[in-house]
Amino acid sequence: MSELRDELRAAYEDAGYDVGEVTENRDTVRVVLLEEAGAEDVRSIAADVLGEEPSFGVNVTTESVDGHDGTSTVVSFRNR
Repeated sequence: MSELRDELRAAYEDAGYDVGEVTENRDTVRVVLLEEAGAEDVRSIAADVLGEEPSFGVNVTTESVDGHDGTSTVVSFRNR
């Protein structure tokens, strides 16, 4: 699975996003972008990387972190 995390990080960085972290917990993959981003744009990057990979519902949310300015964008999905 670390190969998928590396591919996701590279794809988002190549698209010009600052990636905070890419993590996996059980079957959920989570990509934290250190900026606000359009949902359709970041969802399409994940879809391009996943291709035919079995995945479920790519979700895009925003979150703020105490002590930090601004809002992060979080892309997450379940992967088999």
